[in-house]
Amino acid sequence: MARPQALPLVLIAVGGLAGWIALSHGPRENLASTPPPPPKQATPPARLDVPGHKTILSDWQECLSRCENGDDPAKLKQWLVTTKSRWLEEEPDVVAQTIGQLLRSGADAKTGIAFETGPGRALRGWPTMRVFLLDVLSVTDPDLAMEIAREVLTTTSSAEEFAVALKPLTFGETWRASDKELAGYFSKMLETPAWQDSVGLAEALDLSRFSRSPEIAESLAHWVDHSPTALKAGSFALHETAAEQPALVAELISTDDSLFAAQPDLRASLMARTNVSDPAQAGQVEAYLKNPEIPQSEKQRFLSLFPLRSATTGYRLYGKPPAPFQKDQVQAGDQAALAMVAAWKSDPGLANLAGDFATLEGRLQGWTKQAGN
Repeated sequence: MARPQALPLVLIAVGGLAGWIALSHGPRENLASTPPPPPKQATPPARLDVPGHKTILSDWQECLSRCENGDDPAKLKQWLVTTKSRWLEEEPDVVAQTIGQLLRSGADAKTGIAFETGPGRALRGWPTMRVFLLDVLSVTDPDLAMEIAREVLTTTSSAEEFAVALKPLTFGETWRASDKELAGYFSKMLETPAWQDSVGLAEALDLSRFSRSPEIAESLAHWVDHSPTALKAGSFALHETAAEQPALVAELISTDDSLFAAQPDLRASLMARTNVSDPAQAGQVEAYLKNPEIPQSEKQRFLSLFPLRSATTGYRLYGKPPAPFQKDQVQAGDQAALAMVAAWKSDPGLANLAGDFATLEGRLQGWTKQAGN
């Protein structure tokens, strides 16, 4: 079904950062209060004197040597793909314990390969060897992976490492960290100045969509409200959150008149994602249109976009990729919006938007008629 409207969202390209600086493992300023993780379970005895452990150590030295010798990135990438597959044939606990040992050693090397997310939350591009280790770690023994990842999350100064280290904390229900813990890490990431224009941060912003956590969405919204360096990436992440959880974002906006007041187009487009078949969201939209603090031009922008159903997709670090809206979902939304517009037109308190309502009504009638053919 053809839809004439389009929101000018920009897909954030995720590539390697030129001149990536090797991370420092020295002390760093505590920029955010991260909640303590749950009590540790007893760590199983290390099984490091086994063939799999020795194989991984040997491969690791080969990987570092290839990086230091300036291997062609394309050839190195293929070598790492093969190496990852070989490691995952070993026993998961042995792989996890060995990777933990390598991460604690502090050894690292730049690969010249762009950061790239692939199918199944896995990476297919690793800018440093430590990022590679963390990517492999996420699909090994889940309990050990969470324990080791938490160590990295409290010590690393690399946004890319931080983003990938979050993966073991986002698997299913059994091995998923609490919303409170994830929110603490998310806030730490947003408040770290050196990470503001990093690829790792841009990727990790998807935690808001994936987690469906009001606390994380609120942190993202207030961060975007202050126009960070990564404003485009933040706005993109907010729209993906609103596309899947419109009630969550509408609630944030409807309870704080100042939120996005300096970015009226963003506020209008986020509100345009509301689903007015939900009485609570319908009430929030009506209050938004009647709110004297909202400029007339912003309300008109909202009505030119509503109901906004644009969607994006692509591989993500956390969870499944965003899914496009289904045809029946779009049709039901259009019918609900059409009924809502009829109510708005008859409301004397909204008479100053009569012309915009008429335009919106005509557009929706065209869409619903087209859908019925």
